[in-house]
Amino acid sequence: MASADSNNNSFKKLGKIEENQAPQPSPQTERNVMGTARNVGFIGNVLELYFSKALGMLSALFGGTDITEKSEKAKELRDGSFDNDNTIEPGGRVN
Repeated sequence: MASADSNNNSFKKLGKIEENQAPQPSPQTERNVMGTARNVGFIGNVLELYFSKALGMLSALFGGTDITEKSEKAKELRDGSFDNDNTIEPGGRVN
C-alpha cells in the first residue's frame, strides 16, 4: 500500500511540473488574439467582396474586359438561365 501513496505523489509532482512548463495564456492575451483574428477575417471579407469589382473596373477602364461580367455569364450558362433568341422549330429551322 505504500507504493500506491508514492505513485499518487509522483502524479501530483508530474502535474505540477507540467503546469509550470506550459502556462495558459492570460485572458488579455486571448482577447487580443481573438480580436486580431476577427479583424483579419473582416479585412478578408472586404477584399473578397470589393477588390474583385475594383479590379474589374480598372480592367474595363484600361480597355480590357470585365472579369466579373465573364464570371456572371459563365454562371448563367452553367445554371441554364441564358437568353436564347434562336428558337428551333421541329423541322430544324431557326426563327
